Formats: sequence, structure tokens, C-alpha cells
Amino acid sequence: MKFNLNAASFMEELHYNQSDALVITSGTVLETKASFEHTFGDVRYKEIKLGIGNILVGDYHIKEALLLSSEMTEPTIEMHFNLGNAIRMGEDGFASTDIYGMRQNILGVQKVKGFVEFEADTSYKTFDIHLSVDFVKKWYGQNKVLDRFIDDFERNRTSTLYPDAMHITPDMQRVISEISNCPYSGFMQKIYLEAKIQELFILQLDLCECMMNIGNQYKQALSPGDIERIHEAKRYIEEHLNQPKTIIELAHLVGTNESKLKRGFKQLFGTTVFGYMQQRRMEQARRMFIEENKSVSEVALFVGYANLSNFTNAFKVYFGFPPTMLKSGIPY
Repeated sequence: MKFNLNAASFMEELHYNQSDALVITSGTVLETKASFEHTFGDVRYKEIKLGIGNILVGDYHIKEALLLSSEMTEPTIEMHFNLGNAIRMGEDGFASTDIYGMRQNILGVQKVKGFVEFEADTSYKTFDIHLSVDFVKKWYGQNKVLDRFIDDFERNRTSTLYPDAMHITPDMQRVISEISNCPYSGFMQKIYLEAKIQELFILQLDLCECMMNIGNQYKQALSPGDIERIHEAKRYIEEHLNQPKTIIELAHLVGTNESKLKRGFKQLFGTTVFGYMQQRRMEQARRMFIEENKSVSEVALFVGYANLSNFTNAFKVYFGFPPTMLKSGIPY
């Protein structure tokens, strides 16, 4: 069975018809939290309204397949981060696109009808920021990548900063964690969150420029054999989290040198070898805490930390809170 819902009525019910909905007014920041239980699944949702944009955090467990249709009535520029399973989305009359987990992009959407598809028995986690159009347009003429995006957006096209969704880098993950665990309230919360939004915006622009340069400046530098060896290094990292190697050891393992591995990895994946290794270890640790209820010592050993204190410190730096808080079920 597939549920077909209109996003507008769904959001109205989510915000106003739930007894556990909570609206928090803190100085100049308006924060809305709500949970929603339905036959198709369970939803937790949070929205923070700021001057330069609105932060939207969604945590969904879908029991039955869901098609959520929507109609954009105002032009929207969205910083989109998919932190969970792949999401299928698109515009009416066009082919849909799968946005895979741990991918991000900036999307510009004019007045269009679109849809999002959620599969049954699947959990999703999204982090989006709907930017003020004026905030984005005020930077026109300062950055070629952003200028192209704004030009496409102004021509009433659905535009993307980069043609394909890009990886969420460790720095982006850190900023998202800092936004989610903001230590301030009132006007200081507003200043802090808007500064973090701008930092995240810069990181997206910087990675896009890097990805563009791969095709323009460095395309001849990596041979097909080089590319395969770098992909092999990436696979090794993913499959041997509990046996981390130094960059030199990893380079020798796949048959290349340290310099070529470091440069090529950054070109292909938009992050450093160590950054990607740390990202995968921390994501695996978080998953084991939530889904398998493992102890801190068990998780630390599984992701390659012989010293429990080093793991705890690394986890706190990456997510912004210690693993004991996650074990207690406080952050989500």
C-alpha cells in the first residue's frame, strides 16, 4: 500500500494538531518542535526561523510507502543535506532523482509542483536550510560558481549548485552538529546560528569549486589506473574501520604513493583521506549506539580505538557531544 499525501496539509497537521507540539520563542528566534504518528510511519520535525533562513530538521521512520506531493508557491533556495537513506525526489513531468545518504547540494526552485518518495520500512534523516533569496543574491558578482547558480535561478529554472549531489564533508558534519547543539539562547543564539549557516554555505561553495576544478584543471593528472587505486583505498577504509592504516601504509597497499593518494582522494571525493576515515568511523559508531545498543568500549574497539579516552574525545569533537549522551537518547 502506498500513501499519497499533500505536503501542505501534512505540515499543517504536524504543526497545529498535535498535543505534544512545542513552540519556543527565544528572543528573535522562533523554534517549532513536533512529533507525528500516522499509519504510514512516525515523524519528528523541528524548524528554527531566522533572518537569513529557516533550519528544518526531519527524522522519519516510514512503515508504509509514502508519496508526498508539494507545490512551491514562492521561490526557494535550499541547502539540502541527506543524513540518512537515499531519498527520491523530482518535479512533476520530469524524471525523479535519487539523493543518496551523506550527500548535499544547494537547490534553487521556482514555483513548481514536485514530489518526494519514501520507501516502506525505512528511516530517513534530513537537514535543510531554506535561505533568504535576498541573502543569496547579495553575493552576486563575488563568486563564479554562485553567479552561475543565481543566473539559472533568475531564469525561472530549477537550478543546482553542482550537477550531482556532493559528499557531506567532515567539516560540514561538524557544523551541522554545532547547529543542532547550539549552546546559546536569545539574540546570541540568533547570531551563532546565522554565523554557522554562513559557514556551512561557504563550505558548500568551496567544495563545488573543488569539484569543478577536478574536471577543468586536473582531469589529465589522474590516469584510469590512479582512479581505480584511489577507489580501492576508499573501499579499504570502509571495510576495515577497526584496522586503520597510516596514509603511507594505505598508499603502498593499493600500489601508489602518498602524494598521489592524498591529492587524488581530495579531487575525487572532496575530502582528505584522514577526514573520510574519521567520518566513516564516527558514523559507524553512532549507528552502533542507536541501532545495536553497544557499549562505548565495544564501539571504540570496533572502529579502531584501543584507547577509550581517545575515542570519547574524537566522538565529542566530531558530533559536539560525548557518546554517553547518545547512549542516553538525548541527541537524535
